[in-house]
Amino acid sequence: MTGSLDREVAPGAGPTEPSFRPISAFLSTVIVVVVGALLVHVLLETWAQVLTGPTSEDPRVNLDSAAQWPKQLKTALYLGLAALTVAKVATDRLWHRFRTGADLALVALGLVMVLAGVVNDSSTSLMGEALFVYFRGVIVFYALRAAELNQTMIRRLLLVVAAVVGVNVLLALVQMVVGRPAYRALGWVDLTWADQSRAQGLLSHPNHLGHVLGLTLLGVVAWVATTTEVRRRWWVAGAVIAVAMSATQSRETLLGVLIGAAVVAVVVRSNLRRILAVCLLVVLCTVTQIAVRPDNRAEWERRIGNAFSSFNHPAGSEPSRPAAAPGTTPGPPTVRPSAPVTAKPSTPATGKASGLKASVKPSSSPRPGGSASPRPGGSAQQATSPRAVTPTATRSPAPVREIRVLYLQQAANILPRQPVLGFGIGQFGGVVAEKNNPNWHKNPKLGPGGFNRYGFQAVQVDSFWLHLIMEVGVLGFATYLVWLFLVARPLLSRPRHLHQVDRRIPPTVLWGIAALVFACIVGFFSPSMEDPLLPPLLWTVVGLAWWAERQPAAVDQEPDREGVAAAGSGRPAGAQEAETLVLATDEILATARQMRPPTEST
Repeated sequence: MTGSLDREVAPGAGPTEPSFRPISAFLSTVIVVVVGALLVHVLLETWAQVLTGPTSEDPRVNLDSAAQWPKQLKTALYLGLAALTVAKVATDRLWHRFRTGADLALVALGLVMVLAGVVNDSSTSLMGEALFVYFRGVIVFYALRAAELNQTMIRRLLLVVAAVVGVNVLLALVQMVVGRPAYRALGWVDLTWADQSRAQGLLSHPNHLGHVLGLTLLGVVAWVATTTEVRRRWWVAGAVIAVAMSATQSRETLLGVLIGAAVVAVVVRSNLRRILAVCLLVVLCTVTQIAVRPDNRAEWERRIGNAFSSFNHPAGSEPSRPAAAPGTTPGPPTVRPSAPVTAKPSTPATGKASGLKASVKPSSSPRPGGSASPRPGGSAQQATSPRAVTPTATRSPAPVREIRVLYLQQAANILPRQPVLGFGIGQFGGVVAEKNNPNWHKNPKLGPGGFNRYGFQAVQVDSFWLHLIMEVGVLGFATYLVWLFLVARPLLSRPRHLHQVDRRIPPTVLWGIAALVFACIVGFFSPSMEDPLLPPLLWTVVGLAWWAERQPAAVDQEPDREGVAAAGSGRPAGAQEAETLVLATDEILATARQMRPPTEST
C-alpha cells in the first residue's frame, strides 16, 4: 500500500494524504483552466474595450470612456488564481517546493520595494497597487509550479493560446496587405498605426503584437534547435510568424528575438544552422518591409537620426527659455520630442507612444507631444500674434530627438540625489504614478523643475528599467536582477547536465531561457515588464520551463532503449541513467562476470 501511494506522488512533491488526491487533481485542472482564460483575456482585452463603442480619435479619451469590466475581470482572474495556488499548496503540503533561491530573492525584492516606499512617503494603498502591477504576472509562475501538470494539460493550454495568436497573425497579414479598411473592419477608430503601415492585429499597439509573436517565434527556435528532424510545417509556421512580426515593425521585438536566439545557440551548442536560418529569415522579412514600404523606411531613418541628435544635443542642452513679452505667460522650453515629419492629429493607442506620432496642428499652437515651437520663417498661422513669434524667430529650436534617450540622460542627472532607494514605488513614470498623481513629473524631489517630459504625453515612461531604478534605486534594481538570475539558473543548469550525459535538452527549458532574455531586452525600450500583456505570457513560459526542468530526461525525449527498459522494469528512466553514471568500467566488467552462468569443467 505504501509503495502504491508513493508512486502517486509526482516528482518533487511532498507527503500527500490519500484523501486529498481528488481535491488536488481538481485544483490542478482548475489552475490550468484559469491560466488559459487569463492568457486569452489579456490577448483580447483592448479589443473588447474597443467594441464597447469609444469613437474618439484621441486614444486617451477612449481609455477613459471605455467599459472597465475587462480590467475588473482580469484582476478577478489574478486574485482567483492566487487563491487557487494557496489552496493547492496547502492541500498537498508543498511549502517546501517554494524555498528556492529565486523565492527568497523575490521576498527580499519585495521588502526592498516596500522600504523604498516607506522612506519616500508612499502610502500603503499606493505601495500595494504598485507591487501588484510589478508582480501580477508572477502569480501565473507560482500557480503553474503548484499545479501537478502533465503533457496533456500543457498541450491543451498551448493549443488554446496558439489559436488566439494564430488569429492575430492572420489579421496582421491582412492589415499588411489591405491597409486602413482592415483596421476599420475590426473597429479601430484611431488609425495612427494604419497610417504608419504597422500591423497591430487585435492588440492596441504594434509593439504589443510584436512581443506576442516574438515569444512565439522563440518557441519555434527552441524546438528546431533540439528536435532531431524538423518537418516542413514547422518551417512554414516559422516563416508566417516572421512575416507577421515584420509587419508590426517593432524594433525592440526584432532585437529581442535575435539576442534570444543567440542565447539559445550558446546554450544548446548544436543545430546552429537551423537557428541561424530562423534569424536570417526574421532579418530578411524586416528588411523587405523597410524596402517596399516608404512609411517604414522613413520611420527607421527618422528614429536613427533622432537617436544621434539626442547624443549630440543631450537633455539640458536646449536653449534657455526666452524672456516673455510683457503681459504674456512664459511657455515651456522649445524642445521637441521625437516625431515624424508627417504629423497627424492623433496619438498612439495606449499611451505607449514612444514619440512615434506628433500631434501638431498648423493652424493653432502646438499641443503636447508635438513641435513645441514654430520654425523660423513659418507662416502667420503658426502664432496668434506677432508678439508671440518674435522670441522664437531669432533663436534656433532644439533639434528633434529620441524621447527615450532624453529620459535616460535626464534620469542620470536626477538619480544621484537619491541613489540607494530611489524616489518610492508608485511615484515615478508608471501607470500607478499616473493614476495616483497626473503631475508626478512635477515632484520637487526630482529637482526644481521636476522631470521634464518635453511635452511628450504618455501614461508611462517608455523604459521599464528606467522606471524601476528611479522608483527603487540601485539597491532595488540590483535585487531585481539577482532575482531574475536565480529564476534562470535552474534552467541553465539543466542543459549543462544533459550535455554531460549526451541527452537532448527539453525545448521548453530553452524557451524559458530565451523568453527571460527577450523580456529583459524589450524592457529597455518599453514598459512591457509591467504591461497587462507580456508578464502573464512570459511567466507562463517560464513556469512551464520549470516544470520541464523537474521532469526526468526521458519525459522530454523520444523513446529510446533505456526508456523502454526502465518502463519494463517498473523503474523511472532517471534511475537507469543514474546507475549508468556511477558505475566504472571495472565495476561493469565485474558485474558481467557475476551474471555469466558457470561453465562445466571438461
